[in-house]
Parts: sequence; C-alpha cells; structure tokens
Amino acid sequence: MSTLITIAIPTYNRLNYLKEAVASALAQTYPHIEVIIGQDPTPNGLDQSIQVWSQMCVSQNSKVRYQFNSHNLGLAGNWNALADAAKGEYLIIIGDDDRLLPNFVETLMSVANSDTLVIFSNHYIINSQGKRLEQKSYEWTERYHRDLIPNGKVIEPEKWVWQNSIPMSASLIRTKDVQRLRFKEDLNTPEIEFFIRLSFEEGDFLFVPQYLSEYRIHEQSATTLGLRTESLVNYLLPISVKSKVEPYKQELLSQLMVNAVSRSLLKNQHKQARDLFCSEYYPEYQRKRVNGLVQNFCTLLPKVIGCQIYRLIHRLKTAL
Repeated sequence: MSTLITIAIPTYNRLNYLKEAVASALAQTYPHIEVIIGQDPTPNGLDQSIQVWSQMCVSQNSKVRYQFNSHNLGLAGNWNALADAAKGEYLIIIGDDDRLLPNFVETLMSVANSDTLVIFSNHYIINSQGKRLEQKSYEWTERYHRDLIPNGKVIEPEKWVWQNSIPMSASLIRTKDVQRLRFKEDLNTPEIEFFIRLSFEEGDFLFVPQYLSEYRIHEQSATTLGLRTESLVNYLLPISVKSKVEPYKQELLSQLMVNAVSRSLLKNQHKQARDLFCSEYYPEYQRKRVNGLVQNFCTLLPKVIGCQIYRLIHRLKTAL
C-alpha cells in the first residue's frame, strides 16, 4: 500500500480561497491522501459558511476530514492541531489561499526514502485573483537562493534553512517530527524557526527544483500583515551554529533586528528593545541612519518616556 500523505489546510474566514485549496488537494495524482480542514473561530465565532461547506465536503468525499477549534489557536496553534490529527506519514500544510499542482505529492514522494525528514520544491507566486506571476516566481526563487540548491539530497541543510530557502507551502514533512518538535505558537511565520530546529535532526532534506505549488500574495496574507519579528529573533538568537553557517545567521537576523526593536518599543518592552539594539546582529550601518538613531535614543531613556516618545514618532510617521 502507498504511504498515506496528509494535506492539512488551516482556515479562518476565506471560503472562496478555501474551495480552491481543497480542490487542488483532491486533484492530486497520488491516490493515497487525506485532506484535513482545520477551522479557527473569528471573534464572533465560527464562520458558518466555512463550517457548512466543510461538512458538506466530508459527506461527499471520504478523503476529507474537518475539525474546528473551540477557541482561536492562531496560525501556529492551528498548524499544531492539524499535525496532531494527521494520520499520514508525511504532512503538507498549505494556506487556505494557496494551491497545489496535481503532481505535487506524487513528484515529491517519488524521491522519498526511509531517512527523509522533509522534501521541498519550488513554487509559483499567484495574485489575489489566482493569476500566476511567472517573473515574480523566478525572482522569489532567486531571493530565497533555491536556484543555488542542487537537485536531490541537500548537503548542510542548516545553511539553507538560515537563508529561509524552504517554503512551508511546498514541503512534505515527516509527521512525527512535526508532532514532536511543534511550531512555536507565538510566531505568525513559525516555519523558519521550525526548519532550523529540524535541521539538527538525523535525516535527509531533499529538494526537487520543479515548481509544484502556488503561493498566493495579497493584502491579508501573513507576510503582508507583518512578522512578529521580536518573538522570532528571541528564538533565533540563542541557537548555536557552525562557523561556516554563522554568516547566514548574521544575514537573516540583520534583516529582522530593526523591525524587532521597533515592535518591542511599541509593545512597551523597553529592556528587550535595548538588548536587541546592542546585539552584534543589529546591522552597524543601521545605527547611523534615522531609524537607528531614534531607536538608540529611545532605548537609552527611562522606559516610560522612551516608549512613549517612540510611539509618538511612529504615529506621526504612519500619518505622513
């Protein structure tokens, strides 16, 4: 019997997109799959249209399961709940606004072996209307350095995970590892930190360079709404890496530090803001720019005054 694969789809309040995601999951050429829809409630309760439609899917297709959370677990919490429910040996979690190409599972499973931790591929970028953005897709491949990853077994996977090269919506992950390691539930993009921890495990990372899924970018996507950089940075800073991986850690953290200090000040986390500003990973050139000078000034002031001044400056800047 073929290995069972779980396609997990967390959802909230986007029924039209969800229908596309589920349809793409059920269209897989690989036959032995299960599809789990996991619904988080809104502040006003469960979106009834999603609940009714999901229950209809369950009644019409034995491959579909549906579960809902009694309270809002957030993105990472919902991911963990779906992983706990998964029966497949491998798991793919896609956004309810993303889509899989029909041969996604079949192509990735064709290279799996008993030591495989994760198999990932390239992905297309699509817009809010579902139109494929070919040029942007190739630009993202280069931005996340997947154009440099050889086909097959990934050598030194930690080097690539620190470059954020592994896309969650184009990855099959061994389910028992997700269930054991868990996603950090205070992160809204927990895959970066998760894949870094996974890279320390015994097993293989495999890469297939084909474009096998579609990742949607629009105004309500998590990447558009912003990362919880202050939490992410706090998880990443203490992780020890090999000397040859350190430059990649430096590069990733340097991209996050200014925003992490800003969010810390806005949340009245004054000491954390100062510690992050003084970190070796805060980019030196940013210290001499306006943002860096303002952050330095506000973190040197007493907590109440420094945070109040920073919030005022932030409001004025946002209003302009």
